[in-house]
Amino acid sequence: MFLPEVFNLTESERILSDIAKNSFGLLISAGDSAEHIPFTTPLPMIIDGAVLYGHMARANPHWRLFDGERVAQAVFMGPHAYISPTWYPDPSKSVPTWNYTLARVIGRPKVLDDDAKITWLMNTLSHKYEGDGGWAPDLTDPAFMAGMRRGIVAFHMTVDQIDGKAKLSQNKPQDVAQSVADRLRDQGEIELSAAMHKTFK
Repeated sequence: MFLPEVFNLTESERILSDIAKNSFGLLISAGDSAEHIPFTTPLPMIIDGAVLYGHMARANPHWRLFDGERVAQAVFMGPHAYISPTWYPDPSKSVPTWNYTLARVIGRPKVLDDDAKITWLMNTLSHKYEGDGGWAPDLTDPAFMAGMRRGIVAFHMTVDQIDGKAKLSQNKPQDVAQSVADRLRDQGEIELSAAMHKTFK
């Protein structure tokens, strides 16, 4: 990933927080095809300690690459928005751009065959999105759930590297960047605007 120093996120706690808030990402692995086209699967994932967890359909051949040896990366896109040159003091000396944040985790995924851990994963994912009092796996007919469990493959990936990128107009004067953040806020891009204001505090 192209990561200029000015946009480099180095605080691991912030990166982990970004992943927790934007946990639907892309898991990307080098494929076996002669064309070397990467295999990509969009899915929700969670990090617990130094381990990334997720699951996918058994019919998806991507999981067959999870041998604990091949490197993969999980990419999580945060808030993002178009930035118009008209938002700068002199539009004639500016061009359109895009502000965004993202996080990336690199590791070597392996199929998870620990039944108790798979149950924990399903319960944790469900609770994350349903909250207290929402749907939970134990509310489902056991026979139906057993069939669904057979149709998925869970995986775990020890985190070898974690990094983040926040392109938030840091290459602009602070007053200009804050003005851009205000424009984003006025357009409803609250999360991105807040990230920009936090960067320039």
